[in-house]
Amino acid sequence: MSKKPWYERWRWLFMTVVSLAALMWTILLLRDALPELRADLPRLQAWWLLLPLAGCIACGYIGFEAFRALLLHVKPQVYGRLALGHLYFVAPLMKHLPGRVWGVAYQTTAGNQVNLAMWAGVTVTHMVIATGVAVWMALAVMGFAYSPRWGALALVLGLAAYVFGWHRRPLTMLLALISKLPGRMFARAGAALLPFVEASFRFKLRILLLFGSYWLVYLVSWAGYGLAWPGLSPADGMVLCALYTIAWMAGYFSVVTPSGLGIRELVFVFLAHRFPPDAVAGLAVFGRAMLLVADILLGAFYGPFVPVQPKKTDIGPTQLS
Repeated sequence: MSKKPWYERWRWLFMTVVSLAALMWTILLLRDALPELRADLPRLQAWWLLLPLAGCIACGYIGFEAFRALLLHVKPQVYGRLALGHLYFVAPLMKHLPGRVWGVAYQTTAGNQVNLAMWAGVTVTHMVIATGVAVWMALAVMGFAYSPRWGALALVLGLAAYVFGWHRRPLTMLLALISKLPGRMFARAGAALLPFVEASFRFKLRILLLFGSYWLVYLVSWAGYGLAWPGLSPADGMVLCALYTIAWMAGYFSVVTPSGLGIRELVFVFLAHRFPPDAVAGLAVFGRAMLLVADILLGAFYGPFVPVQPKKTDIGPTQLS
């Protein structure tokens, strides 16, 4: 039995050190805000925090509907809404422990009617579109905060990028490139995503509306932070939402820490330096807490709806391919 490479054996320690270092750095940056934080917390209008919590839950469900639309487009009638909801909402809970790669592994194991290549392909597609729309909305909000012209320009450029991304030629080239990557799974993933090349205008518009409404609800819900925190306005809350979205991306892609722990907060503190430090510190904590609570509530609701596993004799060659 061969031993694991040293970097695999010590990966957990590296993740822990990076997470703690990022958190400690964030705490050091915000230590001067502690007196103001103690003064403002008793004046917090806590009821307004129900708005961002409701927004996170609603966004979680809208994101699921977008994922469901993408999956059913490449493999129709594979799961009912509740069973697929279990696979979608329970798997992300894994990201709060060892990392999001375990979420895909869980989906493949618990939902074996869809192979690993297809799960990974649809998950990455969902992630790319969600990230692209997130950047689009964040830049538009920051643009409008500076000037209406910059905000409008961000909206137009984002829409153009979305249309171009779905165009037959660049999409075909991208899938062909994926298929040529080393490893059999990449070839399978490229083949599994080919139905997206022939996607109808109605399907593309539906995906845009789902992701657009996701980030619109999320953006508006952050007005609750502005209403809850002393000295902030609803507009401040929405601008902070745009900044937190950029920080969220940094945490999402920092695969070295579980769920971007520490990285997201550190980036948020840097980006939101013009706002009161105590508000930034509080919203960094509340922002992560709301996302975590929403994940847990949705995971708990869909947890009982475990997909029925087909018998081995019922699995056809198309399911094993």
